[in-house]
Amino acid sequence: MAEKKFDILLLFQIIFAVFALLISIYSLVTGNFNLQPLMFILMSAMFIIIGLREYKRTQSLSWGIFYLCISFFILFVAIQGIMVN
Repeated sequence: MAEKKFDILLLFQIIFAVFALLISIYSLVTGNFNLQPLMFILMSAMFIIIGLREYKRTQSLSWGIFYLCISFFILFVAIQGIMVN
């Protein structure tokens, strides 16, 4: 059986996902949605990492560019949310 080596990008993806999940649970429980732009920034970072991992895995830009476009859109929404508040 081949041993899988440790992937630092997966670790960062999991960390960003857990923090985004914790912020969203906090917002839902308390009804305080002031941290929502921070959650969007963490989701954007998570999608950037997903795009990098897909590019690294397949060496083609099709899904990597798709995830990067999604992350830039989420980052735009987060910055717009910060500017409005």
